[in-house]
Amino acid sequence: MKEIRQAYDAAAPAWRVGPARLYGVLAQVLLDHAPVPVRGAVVLDAGAGTGVAGDAAWVRGAARVVDADLAPEILAPGGVAADLRRLPFRDRAFDLTVAAFSLGHLDDPVLGVRELRRVAPALLASAFAEGWTHPAKEVVDDVLAVHGYRAPDWYTAFKDGPERRAGAPDRLADLAVAAGHHDVRVSRVEVATGLSAPRDLVAWRLGMAHVAPFVATLPETAQQALRSEAERGLAGAPEVVVPMLVLTAT
Repeated sequence: MKEIRQAYDAAAPAWRVGPARLYGVLAQVLLDHAPVPVRGAVVLDAGAGTGVAGDAAWVRGAARVVDADLAPEILAPGGVAADLRRLPFRDRAFDLTVAAFSLGHLDDPVLGVRELRRVAPALLASAFAEGWTHPAKEVVDDVLAVHGYRAPDWYTAFKDGPERRAGAPDRLADLAVAAGHHDVRVSRVEVATGLSAPRDLVAWRLGMAHVAPFVATLPETAQQALRSEAERGLAGAPEVVVPMLVLTAT
């Protein structure tokens, strides 16, 4: 987990101007599926990153929102640096926990979901459907490789560890059941994100935590060349439409 924390800390500036836009759209759709009323609720944004899910809760009238993430540098001011497996909150401190695309990063996701259940009776979580991709991933990866990029070990382990991922509906549901939830439902939602311009697609991919720290080591001229080449390769690319799995549990 130390490597993941360091990567997200280092990626924070690039994340805010790239991936945060995509994840913000996904968060707004995710909050539409909350298993309990958000208005007036005390909400924990678990694995918050820049806090887009928490922002979506505020929009819906939450009484209080706390952002928590392992990487302190990516948090907005006022966020709490915390490990989702050992949260510094009392039992039932919240009405709802939102875990937007964060469960798959845990080496023991059942332990993490059990801890989330300890601090809130209701859970709303999301994951990318297994097998989903977009041309921007391959195009940007190919350009990165030309510039000497090699995926960090933590990311390779994450991608090669399907038992730790939540991209299949049955595995996602099983996490909540194993953690003690009884009313568990998983649905799949297709989300049109509005991202299609090559510049936006490249900012999304280069701002990801497994890529941004490498890009930051390159000279500015090399960074500009990388972006330009990737943008040319994505001319005419389709809009990013994400198949999002939504877990609700109480």
